[in-house]
Amino acid sequence: MIAYSIFFCLILAASGFLLVRWFALTEFGTKSLDSAVRRPNFMPYYFPFAILFGWLVLSALGSGVAESLTSDLMDWRQKFANYSVFFAIEIAAMVFIVKSANLYFENGLAGFGLRIKGIFQDFAAAVVTFITVWPFVMIALAMVVYIGKLIVGPQFDMQKNEGLEVLLGYSQTSLRILMILFAAVLTPIFEELIFRGLLQTHLRENLGYGPWKSIFFVSAIFAALHPLMHFPAIFILSLAMGYVYEKSGSLFRSIFIHTLFNSTSIAFALMSN
Repeated sequence: MIAYSIFFCLILAASGFLLVRWFALTEFGTKSLDSAVRRPNFMPYYFPFAILFGWLVLSALGSGVAESLTSDLMDWRQKFANYSVFFAIEIAAMVFIVKSANLYFENGLAGFGLRIKGIFQDFAAAVVTFITVWPFVMIALAMVVYIGKLIVGPQFDMQKNEGLEVLLGYSQTSLRILMILFAAVLTPIFEELIFRGLLQTHLRENLGYGPWKSIFFVSAIFAALHPLMHFPAIFILSLAMGYVYEKSGSLFRSIFIHTLFNSTSIAFALMSN
C-alpha cells in the first residue's frame, strides 16, 4: 500500500508538471488545436453511425446466440464462447473499417491516421500523454467512490467493468488469455477506429463542429457506453485520446493511450485480486 501511494504521488507530480507545461505553451489550451491536422474524406453522412449501430446490434444478437447454443456447458465455457463471438465481430468490423477508410479518406489510411512512419514517436508521445492524464482518471474514480459512500454508506460498491469481472472471476487459462487479448489489444484498436477515426472525424470535417466540440461530443458518447459510475473517468480519458488524434493526426497515439489504460487497469486488478 505504501509503495502504491509513493508510486501514485510520483506519477501525479509528473502529471502536474506536464499539465502546467501544456497550459503555458497553449495559453491555457485555447491555442492547442490551432494547427490541428485536417482529415478530408468522402464518407457518407450516415456511415459512422451505421457502423456504431451495427456493432451494437451484432454484439447483442451474437451474445444471445452464443448463450443459447452453450446453455448446457459449464459457466466459464459459456463466457469463453460469448467473448469469442465479440472477438470475431470486432475483427470483422475492423477489417471493414480499414478497407472503407482506405477508400473514403484522401491519402487513404495515412489520411485516416494509420501511418506506420513515426509509430515509435507516436508511442513515446502516447506514454507522455498517458502519464499526464492517468492520475486525473484515478482521481475521478476515487471521487465517485467517495460520493457513493456519502450517499449510500460504507456498503457502496464501485461498479466493475464486465470484462474485468470475467477475468477476475474465472481461473481458466484459456479464458483469461482471451479476455486479456480482447480488453488490452483488440478493443482499444477497434474502439479508436470507430470513435476517434470515424465519428470524431465525421463531426469535425463533415458536419463542421470544430475540433473541441467534436472531441467533447464523441467523449460523451464513448463514456456513456461504459458503466455509469465510470463515466467521469472515461470521459476524461476520452478527451485526452481525442485531443492527441486531432493534434497529431495519428490514430496510433490514441490507440496506444487506450491500450496503456486498459493494460494498466488489468494489471492493477490482477494484483489487487
